[in-house]
Amino acid sequence: MNPPALAQGVRFRRSADGQGVLLVPEGVVNLNDSAAAIVELLDGKRTIDAIAAALGERYGMDNAVVRSDVEDLLQRLAEKMWVAEAATAP
Repeated sequence: MNPPALAQGVRFRRSADGQGVLLVPEGVVNLNDSAAAIVELLDGKRTIDAIAAALGERYGMDNAVVRSDVEDLLQRLAEKMWVAEAATAP
């Protein structure tokens, strides 16, 4: 599996108050702090394991627990077509 990335036309931004939001074709999706921390690391290069490790270290949590949360969020975002696997270089 390729590293996850935001789908074409989807962008992550922080509003003036620091709130993480997804800019999607249908509008704006407000993210809670946990979701924003995950989405902010979606660069198409980091694997799910790397994202979980970075967040586990940042928040002092077990990587397995964090990985489960990352997978759950990415699955929900993928169902809405806001996250996809990053394209591989030819």
